[in-house]
Amino acid sequence: ATVQLVVLNIMTMKAIQLLRQAALRTHARPSFTASSCRALSSVIPEAPQSAMDGSDKSLNRLERTESQYKLGKHRSNALELIEKVPPIEVEGDMAICDGGGGALGHPLEYIKVGYRGGKPVSCVYCGLKYVQKAGGH
Repeated sequence: ATVQLVVLNIMTMKAIQLLRQAALRTHARPSFTASSCRALSSVIPEAPQSAMDGSDKSLNRLERTESQYKLGKHRSNALELIEKVPPIEVEGDMAICDGGGGALGHPLEYIKVGYRGGKPVSCVYCGLKYVQKAGGH
């Protein structure tokens, strides 16, 4: 009985191999030539660098096309307001940000501010900037 099971398993594995090979032959991957890539690139419009790197917040997020809202998708000037807040100085190498709103804040974010040469580091949730105090270790 065990010999029959071994033979059956070998036959099953061989059948699976043959099916895979047949599938690979029938579903060949398309090949791209230099001329087809040039033809595609002439159809796709070029976008400015500010649109591609996301720095222009007035553009739609996925299509990077002109948004109907001047201040962005949410019609908010929050980015301008957060830029006016001066960086918060902390002692030590680590800042902990909770958004400052208690239950209305955000999850704790541990921000490494040490060894940044005095350059502020932003919280990924709320955008508040933190910087290490001069001489603080």
